[in-house]
Amino acid sequence: IAACANARVKANLYGALLSSIPYEKSFQGITDRYEKSGDYGKAELLTALGFSQGNNEEPAFHFLSSEIIKSGTPVIKSTAALALVAINHHADFFKKKKTEFVEIYRQAIAEGDPAVLGIIAGALGDSVLGYKAIIHDFTFLYEARKRLQLPKDIESLQPLVEAIAYFEGKGKPAPLKNAFNHPMDWKLIRSIPRDQRVLVRTTKGDLIMRLFVEETPGSVGNFVDLINKKYFDGRYFHRVVPNFVIQTGCNRGDGFGSEDYSIRSEFSKRRYQTGSVGMASAGKDTEGTQWFITHSPTPHLDGRYTLFAEVEAGEENVDRIEVGDAIVSITLIKN
Repeated sequence: IAACANARVKANLYGALLSSIPYEKSFQGITDRYEKSGDYGKAELLTALGFSQGNNEEPAFHFLSSEIIKSGTPVIKSTAALALVAINHHADFFKKKKTEFVEIYRQAIAEGDPAVLGIIAGALGDSVLGYKAIIHDFTFLYEARKRLQLPKDIESLQPLVEAIAYFEGKGKPAPLKNAFNHPMDWKLIRSIPRDQRVLVRTTKGDLIMRLFVEETPGSVGNFVDLINKKYFDGRYFHRVVPNFVIQTGCNRGDGFGSEDYSIRSEFSKRRYQTGSVGMASAGKDTEGTQWFITHSPTPHLDGRYTLFAEVEAGEENVDRIEVGDAIVSITLIKN
């Protein structure tokens, strides 16, 4: 592990070790490297801690709990929450730490971070974990519900609403519906040429993308508006799935962020190929600022995610991008 230079691979190796061998030095190796790492390197190491077993579970529990509460960095808080929930599913450890899990979950929800709130609500509403038999006063969930709103918090609201229904003894509620609330700017859309191209400068090289304004006018108009506002400049690529996608546009940097609006979905018969550019979403009409580029053909996305552009040059740089790389700038190319 020490000889590995790639942060993600190193963290995956630690995770594999933690999940198979109850060896104290595995946890120590992670914490020794933690403070020397950047935010996304730390997030990778926190993910590895979620695989902790045996002797490593106790220190991992306290380390993750501390990061959820004290960190002011969204990607650290949300990743720590995901890792803690992963440990929560270790039945024997959970039996010994029920009270402490409840306490840290209450504290984390009170902190008010919407991503953490949604992640923990998912655990509290999981009947396998059985929190309904442990928590008798769940008014803190109602208080949390007051702090979230559509369309911005839909990904956190859904698990919270389901958790509340679970504690109330009701069936699983229907999925939340999000009505798009951002009208198309037709003046802007009409000013965009049919084959408008954009230059995307990243920390791993440049890309040129062609926009499909005639097929997806609302999505392209929204994208160009954000470009004009320099919204994407400095945004990180927060998600990279090899041979699938790279994703960016999150204002938190962890994939849980959005603005106070959503646009309508615009599905077409166009197929996702290598270098296709699509809008990320949490369901129909929930698109906003996040978007992705595919590494390869992805037919399971066809007709489900708005495909609004394609990479015409620089695909090799798409393949080089890793989590934590960033957009330097995006500019319109004059025809």
